[in-house]
Amino acid sequence: MPSHVTSSKLNANEIALCGGIAGVATRFAISPLDVIKIRLQIQSSPARSPMIQHNAKYSGILSTFKTIIKEEGIRGLFKGNVAAEYLYLAYGISQFYAYYHMDAFMEKKTQLTPSLKPFVSGMVAGSFATATTYPFDLLRTRFAVQGTNKVYNSILHAISDIYGKEGIKGFYRGLGSSITQIMPYMGLMFFSYEGLCSLTQTLKEKGVISDKHNKTNDMICGSLAGIISKTGVFPLDVVRKRLQVQGPHISKYVIASIPIYSQQISAFSCMRTIIQTEGYRALYKGLTPGLLKAGPSGAVYFLVFELSKDFIIKMKENGYQILPETTFPYQVA
Repeated sequence: MPSHVTSSKLNANEIALCGGIAGVATRFAISPLDVIKIRLQIQSSPARSPMIQHNAKYSGILSTFKTIIKEEGIRGLFKGNVAAEYLYLAYGISQFYAYYHMDAFMEKKTQLTPSLKPFVSGMVAGSFATATTYPFDLLRTRFAVQGTNKVYNSILHAISDIYGKEGIKGFYRGLGSSITQIMPYMGLMFFSYEGLCSLTQTLKEKGVISDKHNKTNDMICGSLAGIISKTGVFPLDVVRKRLQVQGPHISKYVIASIPIYSQQISAFSCMRTIIQTEGYRALYKGLTPGLLKAGPSGAVYFLVFELSKDFIIKMKENGYQILPETTFPYQVA
């Protein structure tokens, strides 16, 4: 099955550039929903029950939106956005760069079933990108959860404070659970996108849908891929966010109701603690805004990615050289 992500007309660096552009555009589109999702995820309170009255600060998407606007203003919906833009830029570049090379490697060096190649390539690419950009992700989360009492005033202040009080390891809190989550997540993302694109192509060939709506098809495939992958791994995302805000000098400064775990707690122990104290439904806190974010972000991500590919291809056809190619051992005959 030919890849719908890579292109024979573009090299790895050009594909990576498209990924970076797509990442930046996507972040602009989903920042408010990301903040709302994180606030709901890290709030510690029993899962809802019609028999029990709860006093949770954040109790739903609209309520959380109103609370943030009331207490922090519009800017509160964009907390952590600067760090997140760096994150999405770097993540998009490294992810698609790794995906390109992994896809090419498996095409030449493995006998893996074609339908599984996107899943494996996505797993590897996601893991590589996560490890590469994780400090940005941690900074994004820490800024997003700050309430009216701030512990960090700027990116440089945050970096200096984390390094001074927590060391290098402080920038990688929750990395294990992130890798555990991102492998199936990005595997499902690329597997779903490639599969949906193949289905779309088949429907085009049979005359079921028109060729005139290519970009609409890209958006639909990207949106569905985002929803499928997000639903599959959401509990691990909740655990990751809980671990990211466990710095020894953080919890007392951020929003109310954040649970404080042992500094040495593992992802598995964190999940077990959440289930014991808050119920299984707590593993899906923030799922609705998460899906509302995943659908549009997947649509924007792959739409902008495909538009960027088309633009660079046209530039090259007009004689412009965009980026030189990087050669790897497996590419040598």
